[in-house]
Amino acid sequence: MLYEFKGHRPIVDPSAFVHPQAAVTGDVSIGKNVYIGPGAAIRGDWGRIIIEDGCNVQESCTIHMFPGVTVRLKEGAHIGHGAIIHGAVIGRNCLVGMNSVIMDNVEIGDGCIIGALTFIKAGEKIPRRSVVAGNPAKILKEVSDEMLRWKTDGTALYQALPGEMRESWGAVEDGEAGTGKGEEGEAEWRRGLEVTEYIHIGDHPGNMPYEPWKKASEESGDNVVKEPEAAYNDSGRRFSLKDYLDVEEHSGMRHEYYKGTIFAMAGGSMEHNRIVFNVTISLGIKIQGKSCDILGSDQRVYIPSNSLYTYPDLTIVCDQPIPAEEDKMSLTNPSAIVEVLSPTTKNYDRTTKFTLYQDIPTFQEYILIDSRSVLVEHHYKNADGQWICQTSDQFTDSLAIKTVDVSVLLSDIYKGTGLLGATH
Repeated sequence: MLYEFKGHRPIVDPSAFVHPQAAVTGDVSIGKNVYIGPGAAIRGDWGRIIIEDGCNVQESCTIHMFPGVTVRLKEGAHIGHGAIIHGAVIGRNCLVGMNSVIMDNVEIGDGCIIGALTFIKAGEKIPRRSVVAGNPAKILKEVSDEMLRWKTDGTALYQALPGEMRESWGAVEDGEAGTGKGEEGEAEWRRGLEVTEYIHIGDHPGNMPYEPWKKASEESGDNVVKEPEAAYNDSGRRFSLKDYLDVEEHSGMRHEYYKGTIFAMAGGSMEHNRIVFNVTISLGIKIQGKSCDILGSDQRVYIPSNSLYTYPDLTIVCDQPIPAEEDKMSLTNPSAIVEVLSPTTKNYDRTTKFTLYQDIPTFQEYILIDSRSVLVEHHYKNADGQWICQTSDQFTDSLAIKTVDVSVLLSDIYKGTGLLGATH
């Protein structure tokens, strides 16, 4: 419930969800896609509380302050069950673990992870991307990219939850609950025991997508893009390479082929296509005079060792192009590949497809560009042949493509996309 206090009323963005069993009082501002769980007490009676976009405040949390203090949860802050925030500032994309206590005038830097049951005493300043735990709190180590992806993926579930709650949540009246009586009741009870899919957030943190709040909810926000899903072949028939190449020759759309399966590739959104265009133009200008070529999304790539035929968004080749023996239109020796992530393909591009690309002997760089938020993941081989990943999420950051020895600003990559700050 929302309560007025001394002329101050809570301001809640329409995309947020505040559970009716939460108590939000006074001078409180709640941003986009924020989730406030039942039992949370958010008291803006003696000072101001600002909860920025994409935060979540889970069950039984308390947020309060001494008189005249402003409490701020910055974008994407994740406050675990039962935590207390008293007069503190929580940085962007932080995680505060369950039943932690953050005291007055504490400032927690961006990207920190605060362990469960941690006590941070008044006035502490926690540097960005610190892992903190204990009573009293101690800084244990730096938050790795993998840990931050894991955290962000977990927060994304809560960022999508407000839209889901508005769509499907409601109180169950007396007499409407499943009774569990008779044959029909037994069948209903047994259906409740069935599990169709588990989501293990912590099993493979290195493979978890980095999803800032702008792209977490499919239900709200002007920056959210829905793209058509790939039409997978589920007929059970196995196709030969010749079958596939015949399909491509006579079809008006592009398909992927892998181990006898053919499926249609998902179409790109306007934002997706604009990013591809921006990267093509920026790289094209800078690599003039170099021995490398940039090839667009119509260039098919074939990997003989694993049978994959696919169409990357951009392909860079720095040697004499080597076509496939079976198909002179397909390239077999790309040096670098750029994929722009779409909602329906992002997990595949980050995991399975990356693994398949690594079977290309000449493959040195893999660049993933998010189409719904400002995020570039740059994978490259080091001198020992190991794959290294660097991430960038600021418009002032540069993507340094080693294959062609040029850099591109993220502001140029996202120019005209409509994302915050991308209208240079």
